[in-house]
Amino acid sequence: MKTERLIVGGVALLVGLAAGWMIRGVATYNIHAASVATYEDWRVACPSAETKDVFCELSTDVIDNSQGTPNAVARAGITTTKDGKQMLNFMLPHGVALEAGMGLRLGKDPVKVFQYRTCNSLGCLAETAFDPALASALSSADDASVMFAGLDGKRVSVPMSFKGYKQSLSAWKSADQKRKAWFWRLWS
Repeated sequence: MKTERLIVGGVALLVGLAAGWMIRGVATYNIHAASVATYEDWRVACPSAETKDVFCELSTDVIDNSQGTPNAVARAGITTTKDGKQMLNFMLPHGVALEAGMGLRLGKDPVKVFQYRTCNSLGCLAETAFDPALASALSSADDASVMFAGLDGKRVSVPMSFKGYKQSLSAWKSADQKRKAWFWRLWS
């Protein structure tokens, strides 16, 4: 009899703790607040959950250290479009040779070339689908370089850091899920 009461009491305690943890996740999630989190060289930026048709973005600055002082020459980002498609994009400075496109070399793999989609006041944008093959290649890359040509035809190759990439990728996926559905907030 005492053993049964202990078992029932223990199970009730565990169920209560789990329910309290899940309710806390939903009740304390602030749908009005935007967030930015840094994971070494990568950032996860999310608009407030009440903002519709906008998604979290995972990004890093591509820094050129060859001149002695760090100089951000490009920005790499992963985001989701309004139709739910994940995209890898690169914002490069004005003055790039548009016809040549920009290249991304991952480790010893051949260079992947992406065409520029548009240029605006921030720079020129090249993008491609962030499909499972590209996601796997980025996750397993030891090193990468962003390559582009200037208007003078001179080739530029700048290393891209992957410090903090895996942690930020996981945080990006989790943050987007929490913004869209209360169910994922249960586990925060």
